[in-house]
Amino acid sequence: MEENSTRATSGISSMASTNQIESKTQWLKYHTKGGHGFAMEDAHAIHDRQCGRVVDQCGRSNEVNGADRIVNGQPIQTKCYRTATRTFSSGFDSTTGQFRYAGQKFEVPSDQYSEIVQRMRQAISDGKVPGISDPNQATDIVVKGRYTYVQAKNMAKAGNLDSIKFDMRVQAAACAFACGISAGITFIIAKCNGESTGDALKKAAVSGVKSAGVAMLGGVVAQQFLRTAAGRSCAAAATHAVRPMMQAAMKTELGKSVITKTASAVAGKSITGAAAANVLTKAARTNVIVSGAMAVATTIPDAVKLCRGKISGAEFCENTACNVTSVGGGWAGASAGAAIGSLICPGVGTAIGGIIGGIAGGMGASIGTKKLICSVKTICA
Repeated sequence: MEENSTRATSGISSMASTNQIESKTQWLKYHTKGGHGFAMEDAHAIHDRQCGRVVDQCGRSNEVNGADRIVNGQPIQTKCYRTATRTFSSGFDSTTGQFRYAGQKFEVPSDQYSEIVQRMRQAISDGKVPGISDPNQATDIVVKGRYTYVQAKNMAKAGNLDSIKFDMRVQAAACAFACGISAGITFIIAKCNGESTGDALKKAAVSGVKSAGVAMLGGVVAQQFLRTAAGRSCAAAATHAVRPMMQAAMKTELGKSVITKTASAVAGKSITGAAAANVLTKAARTNVIVSGAMAVATTIPDAVKLCRGKISGAEFCENTACNVTSVGGGWAGASAGAAIGSLICPGVGTAIGGIIGGIAGGMGASIGTKKLICSVKTICA
């Protein structure tokens, strides 16, 4: 039962993981010059959200001298350079010498904080900070970030503890979502089979933990892979494959409506036309990588059993086939369900449709694969 629940939620988990990656990170910029600055912005935004604060990552619009994010109404500008001197200087206009971010908090790497505060005191004394005359207010302007420059550099790269910890924080919401859905499915099935509430809860807990583990592992592996050149190449190839389908769909009124409403639900704001198609193209591109990682993650328990001699090679192959098709079926079902739900009620309908479609698609694909394998065995026998 636990395996069936894990398979049923694998496709939904990949959708949830993809949404976290696309909406909460700027991973495509991590490999660029200064990419560690984007990683630091994302890490702080995620921490703020997990602390219950309202965050608007408005910096993605690249407005000149605009805030990188607004937290509970407070604009914040994040800067991260190799030295405190460079980090501090980046906040001032190279021509006028004036502080560029009046009214914003100036967030800096934790290991550079003390030096930058002293420099800000001097800048205030020199009249270079508009509207501020008291040097002691430097501590009100400069904010000590949670991460050092080295940690920010690491978070932008694959294969180190800092980036893995960062990815785990990104995937926390998707992990909790997978846990809840899987536990709920298992509990309902157990009760329908006449089991006691206590036994049903125990099985639900086991199933939830397994699904959460698969979601976390798959999501983190996908994010790590996307930081590599190979990962970016795969994402680019997926983009080229998906874009023509989006363009074809946009030529019909129904397709345009589905894409517009689904993209608006995914982005959390109203978007139309090419922008909507672009949002869904990016989501589909990333989902290809995440789904692949999820498929691998679901095979690990069976691989361990195979190595320990608890299952045969034939059983491993059968389970692997079911796992892979359930991820694909769950993804397809969730996508279709979300699209239909968006037509009915964007937002709430998108979420409900995605969940129902994902469960149906994941279970249907797994059951169908099992029946096909049984049929082949019968014919061969």
